[in-house]
Amino acid sequence: MIRPFVITDLDHLLDIEQHSFPKSPHSRATFIRLYQLYPDTFWVDVKQPNGQGKEEVRGYLIFSRGGHLISLAVHPKYRRKGIGKTLIKEAMKTLTAKNMWAEVRRSNQGARAFYQKMGFQIVGILPNYYGEEDALVVQFFEAPGAQGKS
Repeated sequence: MIRPFVITDLDHLLDIEQHSFPKSPHSRATFIRLYQLYPDTFWVDVKQPNGQGKEEVRGYLIFSRGGHLISLAVHPKYRRKGIGKTLIKEAMKTLTAKNMWAEVRRSNQGARAFYQKMGFQIVGILPNYYGEEDALVVQFFEAPGAQGKS
């Protein structure tokens, strides 16, 4: 289930970040700032408990309504189950722009393959975006939810 981020999700997100981006995970302060900037488009995917357990945060997405995919991560034990794909597709339905784009570390082959499978294309390079490593700018054209919007 996708729902808005709440501050009690923060420890789970920090764990997902550490597993997903060991070279440059977002800090607690960064997540709080992103939540302040994007309160309506900071979402988490949670596994609903069976019975009395707590929900488990499986992944998150932060994006702008203008189409910038700011951050996306899924916990490794939940990857390849459609969570990232579902988060992006739901986000695309809410965009005010026709395109969605993101920056991807050049060496992140898993993310590159994921975005390519989703229909994103490499449209540019940002030299040294990640310190000493370039970012590839990937873009998806004509986001489905944006048709007819200006």
